[in-house]
Amino acid sequence: MKIQGFRPHFSRSILIQWLIFLIMSAVLLSFFANDLEKIYLSNSQTNTGLLLNGLILTLFSLGMIRFIMVLIRYQKEEKALKKFAENLHEGSENPLEDVASHSIIAQRFETLQSMATSQIEINHQALASTLMASESTHTGLLRFVQNTLILCGVFGTIVSLSIALFGASDLLENSVSSTGMGMVIHGMSTALSTTMTAIVCYLSFAYFNGALQHIQTNFLSAVEHLTTTKLIPSLQVTPNTLDRQLASLLRAMALLVQEMQQNEQAIPDLLKKITELETSQHEQHEKSLDNMAQIQDVLRQGFRLPQA
Repeated sequence: MKIQGFRPHFSRSILIQWLIFLIMSAVLLSFFANDLEKIYLSNSQTNTGLLLNGLILTLFSLGMIRFIMVLIRYQKEEKALKKFAENLHEGSENPLEDVASHSIIAQRFETLQSMATSQIEINHQALASTLMASESTHTGLLRFVQNTLILCGVFGTIVSLSIALFGASDLLENSVSSTGMGMVIHGMSTALSTTMTAIVCYLSFAYFNGALQHIQTNFLSAVEHLTTTKLIPSLQVTPNTLDRQLASLLRAMALLVQEMQQNEQAIPDLLKKITELETSQHEQHEKSLDNMAQIQDVLRQGFRLPQA
């Protein structure tokens, strides 16, 4: 059974994109290694630049690790939902056959079954809101990382400019001080590197986080669509359900009455055919008796047997 708008391999396609992103990043880093070394390591008077860039990259790495964990989870959920829909379409006695018991669709089905058994009215809107709130907790860290990355770049710029101002102050106090000029250059270089790192990480993370939000929306909408169109009508008895079942029963009864009327009209023709068949068989039986009598006479005459 195909669920409207559901893409069962959406997570896998995003995972492939992420692998391509890693490969392209590695190629670009190796190609521009010398230029990046000049930006990040040259004119380094302190370890401030390395600390700030390391903070940004560490935050980015944590977010990407969490992204992969959530992505793999949704890949399993999509597989379970696809299998559950196939079981429903095939009319399986157990729709949860070969479906992971801890999956979202299995828990939703068991919840609906429990509510139907207890004769509790099913509030689909409440179930959907609860599921959405529960799923949003899995992406909390991702939202935090995305909102913090660009701020880390701004923070690094502010710190770097502060370093540059300290160097300018030393430079003004001693016009021949090479240390002051080095600090100015170091501060401006650090500001450039931290801002560039934060922007690149933010754009990359924002793209994949947005893709993950699309995966989540695609999956949850498929679950709610299946719940609305298949699960609730089959498990919950409502006045509308009774009306639909009564209407279906009346249509079936109307078809049955129509067939009975057609059969009743065919009864006279059937009786006529039976009478004709009986008459034909009687005539054939008479002819067979006559033929047997003739054969007996021929045999009697041929063997000169006495008359019985």
